[in-house]
Amino acid sequence: MTDDSAPFEVRADPTRGTVWVNGFDGSCIARFSKRYGIDVHRTASAQLAGEGECIMCTHEPANHASRLLFVNAMREHHGVTVPHDLLSWS
Repeated sequence: MTDDSAPFEVRADPTRGTVWVNGFDGSCIARFSKRYGIDVHRTASAQLAGEGECIMCTHEPANHASRLLFVNAMREHHGVTVPHDLLSWS
């Protein structure tokens, strides 16, 4: 788990169908896509230190339940709060 004070960038696409989270080292550590699923990874720094890449990945369209898994995984593994309003389900 990373330090809660570490800077993270949480971004959504304009259609609010995909969210990306970039880590303190500039690497993309997560993506939630309604179309492609979930990717939660370790930072590039952790990978260069010998840790594996994937923490939790799916390869199927995501739904509301998947969103909750993603939000919880980001909090648990990276200490990042992902706002619920970044995705639109209309």
